[in-house]
Amino acid sequence: MTFILAIQMNDSIVVAADNQEVVLKAEETNNFNQRHTLKLHTWDSGIITGTGESYVISQSMELFKKLAHSDISKLPQCLEISRQIRELGIGTGYVQVEITKLLCSSYSERGAQLYKIERIDDDKSYTMTAMEPMDITVWMFNPNVKTITADLKNLYLDLKDYGSFSNQTEWINYYINRIAPIYQKQSQVDSLMSQSFDIFFQTKDEYVFGHIPNTQNTMIELKEIYSNSDPI
Repeated sequence: MTFILAIQMNDSIVVAADNQEVVLKAEETNNFNQRHTLKLHTWDSGIITGTGESYVISQSMELFKKLAHSDISKLPQCLEISRQIRELGIGTGYVQVEITKLLCSSYSERGAQLYKIERIDDDKSYTMTAMEPMDITVWMFNPNVKTITADLKNLYLDLKDYGSFSNQTEWINYYINRIAPIYQKQSQVDSLMSQSFDIFFQTKDEYVFGHIPNTQNTMIELKEIYSNSDPI
């Protein structure tokens, strides 16, 4: 199951997602497959990810790009249609489908902005809400957070804007080395998530994407990094 950690600063964002996917088989609704996968997906102005059922998430993104022409205001509608299509195929009442929600980023006047697309009640429509500055959102399947409570609290207390760092490398390493222990510890509690994760950084004119194997106990050096100074 997906473990997403998203940070909204005043001038930038950071989003991390684990690499383990649990797939619900349409023909065997009580059976699951596990596999490694990429859960952070870029679009014209940022990134889209989500938790819940992988088919609903991928179908939502396809509708968003092909039919909604990447109009971010229509992303809630794309998620609604995708969920309905899935339920036509397997029926209703499957929690993994019903709890599916999306996280999306976009460039903004002040830098980069994160939005949550979700519904509070099963009978309500999906809504899109902007994350508040200097805030953290954690989406996870296993509600047991005892082992990472202190790490999350310290991360929140240590939040810093991109503009407060002397360079990009300092900014990236600052957050990676605070997020990595959270994934290591929580993966020991939740066998449905991986300790490895992908991470995405976005500012007003640039993004950086990297994969973190997260198998060491020392300071992390980024590998498989892709940086772009042009719009995504």
